[in-house]
Amino acid sequence: MSPQLSVRTGNPTDADQLVPLFAALSHPATATQVRNRLERLAGDPTYELWVIEATTGGLIGFAAGHLLFPVEEDAPAAQLIALVSAEEARGQGVGTALCTMFEQWAIAKGAVRAQLNSGAKRTEAHAFYTRRDYTASGTRFTKSL
Repeated sequence: MSPQLSVRTGNPTDADQLVPLFAALSHPATATQVRNRLERLAGDPTYELWVIEATTGGLIGFAAGHLLFPVEEDAPAAQLIALVSAEEARGQGVGTALCTMFEQWAIAKGAVRAQLNSGAKRTEAHAFYTRRDYTASGTRFTKSL
């Protein structure tokens, strides 16, 4: 990680600064929505949030992880449920630092497998994950309820 970057646990007070990162992730939300979501997750030990803060101020990266307890396995797994770098910070180690934080957290929580979903059109993200030894293993199906 670049010495100009600082990684820390994310919290609801980061909501205003996370709005543009959520939009970059194709999940636009208001500061109130982001704050409410982070407050909902704050007390849940199966979730963790990380942000990258530039020394010049402002958040330039965000990630969230969730610990899963699959019925088909004896050990927990961890899901990277969000990872985004600000456009101007891409290629500077932000995504790598966040992914490393997620993986270290997952191992510390006893996870034996990491997984994530990535939109079909996010080919640059797919290349990033492939470089980090993630492999495509299936197709995700969704349905709005």
